Amino acid sequence: MGQTTFHRRQWLSIQQAVNHLSAVAEEPLTSADLADLAEDYQLDLYWYRPGQLLTYTDGRGTLELDTPMRLCPENHSDWQAIAGILRHRPALPAYEQDTPLLEDAEGNRLRITFERSQRPEPFSNRWYPTFAELVVKRSQLEQLEPQIFSPREADSELKPDLLLNVIWELEQLALDGSKPGLSPAWLASELARRNGDIDRGAVERVLAAAEREGARQAY
Repeated sequence: MGQTTFHRRQWLSIQQAVNHLSAVAEEPLTSADLADLAEDYQLDLYWYRPGQLLTYTDGRGTLELDTPMRLCPENHSDWQAIAGILRHRPALPAYEQDTPLLEDAEGNRLRITFERSQRPEPFSNRWYPTFAELVVKRSQLEQLEPQIFSPREADSELKPDLLLNVIWELEQLALDGSKPGLSPAWLASELARRNGDIDRGAVERVLAAAEREGARQAY
């Protein structure tokens, strides 16, 4: 089965995933956005190197890789290195013949191996996936879309840098004694006027949500 047909049915290469998410978001995304999801343990990554030999960690034998296999995120340094590949930072083994842990559909653990005549150097990047060998499940990516691209996501959270700007400008307003008691819409507009990095709409939604929460707690 050809790789293109294979990916179209169930799997996406990293570039295909980036193209898909960019279309959904209607703005250009990069593989670094996928790295963020992986580092937050929201997105599974799979290694697809057809014909690669694998050995079971319990010693039951070897097999040949013919379908993508999930990379285990339990080892933090391994997982950081794998996410780094999505940021175009190729990974190298931390020690001799180091390689990430894999897991099949039944939960069995495996590692890649090589025949003696084809064994790469101990610290070769062949012990790690390349950018082109990482794939994701189409179904998982689609399940994440509502969460990633929710139009109301700003209601619940402010980015840390925006939050710091809001706090600072609120302090300045308090010191100025400017027009106390006015609406969240006015306050958001005033904050945006004072600091061009602040998203007026996002701040207004957060302030309105805070006002509703305060009113609810008063009863």
